[in-house]
Amino acid sequence: MSATTSDTEPTLFDPRPRVSEAEPTAATEEQAAERQEPTAPAGAEAAAETAEADKPVQDRKRLAEQLDALKRKEAELRRALAVADHPELAEAVRLLEAAAFCVTRAENKLSQGFSKSEARRREVIEKKLASLRDKRSELDTQIAAFEEELAGLGTQRIAEFELERKNALKDLMIALATHDAALSASGLEAHALVPEIAGWMPELEAVAREVSGAASN
Repeated sequence: MSATTSDTEPTLFDPRPRVSEAEPTAATEEQAAERQEPTAPAGAEAAAETAEADKPVQDRKRLAEQLDALKRKEAELRRALAVADHPELAEAVRLLEAAAFCVTRAENKLSQGFSKSEARRREVIEKKLASLRDKRSELDTQIAAFEEELAGLGTQRIAEFELERKNALKDLMIALATHDAALSASGLEAHALVPEIAGWMPELEAVAREVSGAASN
């Protein structure tokens, strides 16, 4: 037997197990099984878990709807029984049923709230309104600041000028009082010599009374 034959064909004394080419090994069978068994996607498992969690809620909703339907059916049967016992109330029952239906329909409309277009429009208007209110607040602050600045602008300077004029009128009044005798002796009037004095005479008289009162006190 050649070396090539001994390497390729096992003998009775060969410790290696004989493996038939037609019979797959256990590892090969497992790999084939893994290839054949499809794995469930993760999304499907999540959807199944969500559906399982929502099942009690859906069952309760379904039972509540069935209970409401039974209540309505019971009311219909009670009305029918009442009309059967008292035929004279048939018209009254129909009127009450129609009026109650109108109220229920109105309540259903109210429960619906705003439409989608109305809700979108309200959102847009509320945003614009909030923006305008912010701008108005800012404008009010600026207006108040400008008004305060305007009120105090030049106030001190004008007050100084008014005091200067008042002191000048007082000096003029003193000058008139000092030279009044001389002017009277010459037959001249002060306002004839200085025409501006005629316009200031009421104020000069008031200054004279003020000075006289202060001197007497």
